Amino acid sequence: MSETPGDAPLGEFLREEIPPLAALYDRFAHALDPFDPSVDLAEQTFNSELLSVFDNLVPPKPEFLAFRRHVIVLCRAHLRASDKPSSL
Repeated sequence: MSETPGDAPLGEFLREEIPPLAALYDRFAHALDPFDPSVDLAEQTFNSELLSVFDNLVPPKPEFLAFRRHVIVLCRAHLRASDKPSSL
């Protein structure tokens, strides 16, 4: 999904949704132990929340996979922006 004026309402809609989705994404995408049961739970919760957000979109909707990719890009950007370097 490219950044066009038509995407502006989607960006506004997702502004409040991204921080909690980013936290869930971080838990499963960057897990040190991918076999930890909490990783699976975080991924399932992320997917469930993402589907809920998608269902609440007003038509015309993008394809779900394109929407998911866009949200993951936004989650990664949020995580990079909120990453604070160590003070040591």
